[in-house]
Amino acid sequence: MTTTPVSSESLHVLSRAVVEHANAENIRTRTTMLTLCIESVAFGLECGRSGAATRARSAAHLLLEMTYPDLDADTLHELSIACERAATCG
Repeated sequence: MTTTPVSSESLHVLSRAVVEHANAENIRTRTTMLTLCIESVAFGLECGRSGAATRARSAAHLLLEMTYPDLDADTLHELSIACERAATCG
């Protein structure tokens, strides 16, 4: 089992965002979106807390847009912002 610096509070923020903003997608797509968000937050935290939120948001935006080019702009924005918020959780 691998561990991630993403806290349980962060995971809760991310999972709620995916359910709220990507509920129309199938379970496989939502799972992939959640995984990409978790990876984005972990990436954001790699260099410490300073700037982590911005790095997480940018990484999420890039990964989600590349993986799902037809993703609605509002959904892309909301999931990226959720990653930014998650990176600031304890």
